[in-house]
Amino acid sequence: MERKLRTVEKNLLLKMFIICVFAPVSGGLLGGCSTTHYRTSADKETYKIIQEKSADVPNVDTEFTIEPAPLPSLEDLPKVTEADPALGEAAELEVNSYILSLEKALSIAVKRNRSYQNQKESLYLAALALTLDRHQYTPIFSGGGNAAYNRTTRDRTEVTTVGAIAQAAPDVVKQIGQLTGTPGELISRYSTLVTEAINASGLEQRRTVVVDERSVSGSSRLGVDLLLKGGAAIAVDLTSNFLRFLTGDPRVDTSSALVATITQPLMRGAGRRVAAERLTQAERDVLYALREYTRFRQEFTVDIASAYYNVLQARDAVHNNYASYLAFQASAERDSALVAEGRKRRSDLGRIEQARLNSENVWKNSIRAYRRGLDNFKIQLGLPTDAPIVLDQQELQRLQERGLQEWDIPVDDAVKVALATRLDLYNARDKEIDAERRVYIAANSLKPGLDLVVSGRVDSKEGDRFQELDFERARWSAGLNLDLPLNQKSKRNTYRAALIELERARRQSTLAEDTVKLQVRDAWRNLDQARITYEIRKIGVQINEERVQEQQLLAELGRGDALNLVDAQNDLTAARNELTSALISHTIARLQLWRDMGILFIKEDGQWQEVTDDVES
Repeated sequence: MERKLRTVEKNLLLKMFIICVFAPVSGGLLGGCSTTHYRTSADKETYKIIQEKSADVPNVDTEFTIEPAPLPSLEDLPKVTEADPALGEAAELEVNSYILSLEKALSIAVKRNRSYQNQKESLYLAALALTLDRHQYTPIFSGGGNAAYNRTTRDRTEVTTVGAIAQAAPDVVKQIGQLTGTPGELISRYSTLVTEAINASGLEQRRTVVVDERSVSGSSRLGVDLLLKGGAAIAVDLTSNFLRFLTGDPRVDTSSALVATITQPLMRGAGRRVAAERLTQAERDVLYALREYTRFRQEFTVDIASAYYNVLQARDAVHNNYASYLAFQASAERDSALVAEGRKRRSDLGRIEQARLNSENVWKNSIRAYRRGLDNFKIQLGLPTDAPIVLDQQELQRLQERGLQEWDIPVDDAVKVALATRLDLYNARDKEIDAERRVYIAANSLKPGLDLVVSGRVDSKEGDRFQELDFERARWSAGLNLDLPLNQKSKRNTYRAALIELERARRQSTLAEDTVKLQVRDAWRNLDQARITYEIRKIGVQINEERVQEQQLLAELGRGDALNLVDAQNDLTAARNELTSALISHTIARLQLWRDMGILFIKEDGQWQEVTDDVES
């Protein structure tokens, strides 16, 4: 019997747990969601926000995603088939390496560069935070419940069986007397005598026993909260309670209640401008992050192009230094023959030999610098340093064949364009507006707190009818809650600090504008200087080529001076390196001017779009 009772208790406990806990929220809990679902849901909502904000930012990345791209395949790229003798012992290392164009390098960089990925994730996190702030203004459901099996004990005082008989004896005597017709006086005396005998014997004494009580109980709650942008807060809760005793009197006690409360600020915290400040700032933060990301893409493309051309310049220096080494080697061989013939002094041969050794050292150092620069560039792209790639030398050849690309725009017009297009300048201006809004909010916090509160409650009907609410006996109340501003020191300080932050934001806005002007003017001057430098270096190469030719001709005739030949050859090598440097500097300076003007438009693969001279129109 006891085992059967325990089985019934366990089954009842399980049923109550399901009813009280899971039933109210079965749709949400029983459905269940995997971690993949949550990740997909977050991505979908976040990407949608970024797409919405993209309409307000020009040149955004329309294919934005934070998913890491796989290591790109290089199989479709051309390969190095012949060793480059200018690389010396490192020449064979580049055979069968893939030739990476600038366009391909940019495409890889936007997918693999670590800083680029961090910047994308920063934008994603800003939009992800906004999803929560938007969620605060939607109905937010909550629910829960509990179920318990209860075992308690209590003391109960009761009369023993003998005592109960003894207590009933006087009444029995009276009933016997009535049945037998015995006189009442005699019966009464006898009853009194029996009572006194019972009292004297102590048979009427009570005893205390321990009573074991068992029950199951449960409760559930289902609520919804809604925050309005005007500051009002609405809360609705439905609660249910259940209690059933399994021993003793098997009674059931159930109840339910529906409670609703509406709180509307009337002074402090009232109004959409104040109440929805957190949401407003979160919306603007996503816009700022999107602008910063777009600006970053412009800077990133310039950085990658600059690094690419710098590696090509380093390799071009290797070729120039190698040519210088070969020239000194040829001069040494020629002078050695002339010395043997007695047509040249041995001291001149020693000077040439020393120059040959120096040029060999410079050449090998330039190879090491090139290899290091290439490895650094691989890291910048997000590739392993042992990736078998080299950069396309035809990119430099095309620049050399094309020469300078003139791009003439007055500096004042360039500044005007930048002031109208620079995204970071827009952020600085908008943050000044944010500071003005925070001053208004801080001033609002100094007002007294006055809230209108309306609440209502409906209980369930009496009896075991917890599922039926008795709306006829509903109760409600309306009133005002007043919070007097008696201690305003903290809020006073906050307001004063907000005023200071506003002044700082204004100064920062003007500083940002002046900085943009300075950057554009510097970029314009750098471009102009790069053009002048290129023209000078170009003339320098022509002059030094003529000097070298002249000195070599004199040396062949035995009339040359070794010092003049060494100087001419060194100057020619330096002039060629400087010419390449000037050409690349001009190319990068042009991109930097477009970037600082805010008109460097970046394609999805990281490549830039060429800008025409009529941009100011």
